Amino acid sequence: MTTAKRLTDFFCIAEKLETEKRLTRTSSGDNQVVAAHSWNMAIMALAVKPYLTHDVNMERVLELCLLHDLPEAIAHDIPLHEQTESIKKQKYINEQHAVDNITSLLQTDLMKSGFDEYEAKQTPEARLVKLLDVLDTGIQHMCAKDITYITDCENSFYWKLFFSNKYTSMFDYEPIIQDIYKEIRSRVIDRLKQEQNINAEIFFN
Repeated sequence: MTTAKRLTDFFCIAEKLETEKRLTRTSSGDNQVVAAHSWNMAIMALAVKPYLTHDVNMERVLELCLLHDLPEAIAHDIPLHEQTESIKKQKYINEQHAVDNITSLLQTDLMKSGFDEYEAKQTPEARLVKLLDVLDTGIQHMCAKDITYITDCENSFYWKLFFSNKYTSMFDYEPIIQDIYKEIRSRVIDRLKQEQNINAEIFFN
């Protein structure tokens, strides 16, 4: 197979991220797609760069933003509240198969090294990208046209996950990300109170 054919096959796989829907909703009311999620993370990375306290290779950060969910073009996205331990294990296996498939087309280790680095979350670049990954989900919850879809999840799973003090200690790693997160949380609290008469403070423990 020629290089042009292999890369064209890869582009066809990557295109599927434009239709792979996530649970999160946008300000238009539509489900966010994975490609938009990755793009948002890249934009956020560029915006916060001047304020970061950790030195990062921004080229690598942008690579990880674009690559971290690429396996979902083949393995598909699974909402967090549906991910039992057994589903998580199978999801990881499916994503590894997807990585191998994509790597064979690219004929470089860029995809595998990026996926492995993100999963390990040990480098400053991977840790930052993980924060942006979670932050974008919070932003989408904040901007969603109708936020009632979140409270349909058992025990308001997503509010607890993204807006509880226990979980959000991860943002301590970068003060600017933490400040942005607090601003998002404040706006979400206001929306919950105004639109659904829910006191979100009960989630903060």
